[in-house]
Amino acid sequence: MIRQCTGCGATSWFNGPALSLACSYCDSPMVDEARAATAFHSIVPFRVPERAALEHLRAYLSGRRFAPRELREVRLRRQGLRGVLVPFWVYEGVVRSEYRAKVGIHWYRRESYKDPDGSTKTRQVRETEWFPLQGAAARQVEDHVVSASVGLPEHEANAIGPFDLGWATPYDPRLLSGFEAELPTVDDLDAEHTARDELRDAEVVRIQRELLPGDSNRVDWISSEIEVKSRRLVLLPVWIATARHRDLVLRLVVNGQTGRVVGRVPRSKLKLAALVLAIVAAVAVLAWLGRALGGWG
Repeated sequence: MIRQCTGCGATSWFNGPALSLACSYCDSPMVDEARAATAFHSIVPFRVPERAALEHLRAYLSGRRFAPRELREVRLRRQGLRGVLVPFWVYEGVVRSEYRAKVGIHWYRRESYKDPDGSTKTRQVRETEWFPLQGAAARQVEDHVVSASVGLPEHEANAIGPFDLGWATPYDPRLLSGFEAELPTVDDLDAEHTARDELRDAEVVRIQRELLPGDSNRVDWISSEIEVKSRRLVLLPVWIATARHRDLVLRLVVNGQTGRVVGRVPRSKLKLAALVLAIVAAVAVLAWLGRALGGWG
């Protein structure tokens, strides 16, 4: 699909899921407004600016003691930081559950025991009596988000969450200007399957934490029915940083609302080896001291 740059008038070809790109001639932002307008319900704009995102990233790297020195000292430049409006499916619905559980009530008794010195002492021992419980629960689901981009896997999207969709505004192509954006590359059926799995897992935790009484408890069985009432597509703000040093590749993502950073930082084999050698040496010294002191005794 051909689009014309509003800066210099040059034309560019949009292909694949891309919705925005920079003009090859004048670097002005270009947005495929027609496709975006029909796809997206709303956009959550960036609240963390580029400079603040860089500071969050540097602080994150500085706390990784075992990262390779070369990688920790890599200067995260603006060229390595991309502001991306990532597509997410957002679901509304109801979760209805039936469950069976055990509820534990603690009680205490006193018992006598022999101390090593031969004297008799008493102590308090906690016991737990378990009772069966069954019930039903329901809750409204609002704004459950699932990544619609293969570039931001669901586990990574969950790690940088949550996003506050209260800041969402109706789709406006001006909010895409200057940022990358794409159409969904995870279809609705796959995303809904993921949403259902996540909601079922969350329901077990919710029932155990919020609904079951007692001093301790556990869910033995649960069956959850999930009714999806609506779905929509939104664009959420994410900063993505990449850096490379020799064969080491660093990829970190930053929540464009909160500044939360996640990502895997490679560990230096030399630093880990040095730590192991230091521990072995310390153990050897302690063992030698133990033998020496024992011999003097």
